[in-house]
Amino acid sequence: MEVTFVIIDDNKEIEEHPLLFTLEDKFKNVKFYSNPQEGLDYIKNNLDINLIVLLDIEFSKDDKLDGHDLLKEIHNSSTLIPVILWSGINQTNEEFSDFINNRAFGFLSKDCSLEEAMQIVDKAFNNLKNSLDNTIEDWIISNESDKDKPIYFTSSGESYTLNEILKEIRLQTPIGKEFSSKLNSLTIDLLLRKKENL
Repeated sequence: MEVTFVIIDDNKEIEEHPLLFTLEDKFKNVKFYSNPQEGLDYIKNNLDINLIVLLDIEFSKDDKLDGHDLLKEIHNSSTLIPVILWSGINQTNEEFSDFINNRAFGFLSKDCSLEEAMQIVDKAFNNLKNSLDNTIEDWIISNESDKDKPIYFTSSGESYTLNEILKEIRLQTPIGKEFSSKLNSLTIDLLLRKKENL
């Protein structure tokens, strides 16, 4: 599975952090943004690919957005993106509850060890890898001939191929959310009827 890491941090020296070199070695695709708005724009324009975000919390006073605002914006754009908060400051309980409410995947201190950082990064990667959209993508890769077959039909008569459904899920459109919900319900129903061999 290909994934792009998006690092949003206004401290350009962080580009020399050992974690970034490790991410580049292991995953290849790493984008660094010192301007929070540019980082957010990249994320919003690339919702159809696998993204993991490492997000600083505090930015300069010149920036209109801080980590809280960015996390909320990312979560509103897609709930599929793991966002790891990566900061050198300690947060109050109130600030942490805000991060939890906006579904931060985890928190890394900038002075944590590389091993500690990679444990959270690998957990985020595995979470993404096992998501519904990546399961569909794996199926498409293994069964190329299936990607253009219509598999989902709406009550209004529209049809969607497997490839189109993958895009709808990643973009978190109403159709993508509806399909995910119905597929999960169907899977549970089949399992409860002892049809384990899906």
